[in-house]
Amino acid sequence: MAPPAGSWEGSYMKEDDIERLVRLRRIPAGVITRAPGEEVEPEPQPGERVIFGAHFDRGLGLPASPFFRRFLDFFGLQPHHLLANACVLLTCYVAFKEGYAGLWPEIDFWSRLFFLKAQTTDGRLRACGAASIYSRTGTPFPKIPTVDSVKKWQMSFFYVRSENPVFDRLNLPDCFTEGRLSAKDLLCTYASRRVLPLQARVHKIGHMSGRFDPTRTSKVELNKAQVARRVNNISQAKMPETWDWGLEPHNRAAPPELLFDRQGVEDGDLALKIWTPDHVDPADQAGDDDLPEAADQGGHGEHNPPPSPEQEGEDEPASSTTALIPAVPLAVRPPSTSATSTSAPNGKKRAGERSTAALEAKVKKQRRLAPKKVPEAAG
Repeated sequence: MAPPAGSWEGSYMKEDDIERLVRLRRIPAGVITRAPGEEVEPEPQPGERVIFGAHFDRGLGLPASPFFRRFLDFFGLQPHHLLANACVLLTCYVAFKEGYAGLWPEIDFWSRLFFLKAQTTDGRLRACGAASIYSRTGTPFPKIPTVDSVKKWQMSFFYVRSENPVFDRLNLPDCFTEGRLSAKDLLCTYASRRVLPLQARVHKIGHMSGRFDPTRTSKVELNKAQVARRVNNISQAKMPETWDWGLEPHNRAAPPELLFDRQGVEDGDLALKIWTPDHVDPADQAGDDDLPEAADQGGHGEHNPPPSPEQEGEDEPASSTTALIPAVPLAVRPPSTSATSTSAPNGKKRAGERSTAALEAKVKKQRRLAPKKVPEAAG
């Protein structure tokens, strides 16, 4: 049986294949390469990155260009997410910007000409070829005649690392073995941190301190089973009670890595930042939702709030010493015992009841039978 789409299938790259790339100046001096063994999925060692021979044949070289690195960081991708044809389109875009427009390539203008379509499985990006690039319609950029597909391109992976860690000769993001972000991770972040992402807050989710953080709606910690139930109530994630993080969110003790210039503009030096004090009063933010043992309400994406205390009181039968009146089924109408009732048996009309057509016919008949006026005698 064929393996699922986007899965790893081992590698055919040997030392001779890698040496060819070195001779063709795809890989510079100062980069140490390693051919894979019998592993089906890449097993990089510390400091190594996973790259593909198919990408090197379509415009990639080490160290990667600033545009290629920014492209990966902007979309949160690794080289193994890019199909071989994606490298062809990126290469043509760079050739246009530098060779014809005389400008360095940037992401903003790229987004006007192309768009990225992600392929996912169970809420995660596919391991291989999850990102496909397509040209936008109605743009003057020439349509690139790529091949329909590059078979087994993912089987051309091998490993590289900088010989001197001080000098980065790769310019590639850290390898994916540290964790893979999934849609379930994002849902669990919202539920487990007890935070409202769409509410104005004093700092970011990745800068939260702990259970007394001022941005939390409750200081009560939820266990994994409770987080799973809350996530399943608002989504179709179908998380088990024994779930685990694919990639755990950052916190104040382990803040996000500085990857973008905008982070420094927004946050400044976190070591010098004055944080809003944590809540330490146990009476703050009390409520039924804070109780870990409280049953989850609603479900399956529907708004189903718990009944209010007034409604609960209305549903309870009133206490009385008299016997309860037996309920009458709605489908049965009890016979009337009133003497003034004018109801008639089924199929018959009540006395004196006439239809509109019958009344109109009677009026017309009376008009025809009315006596005619006699002219008075002359003189």
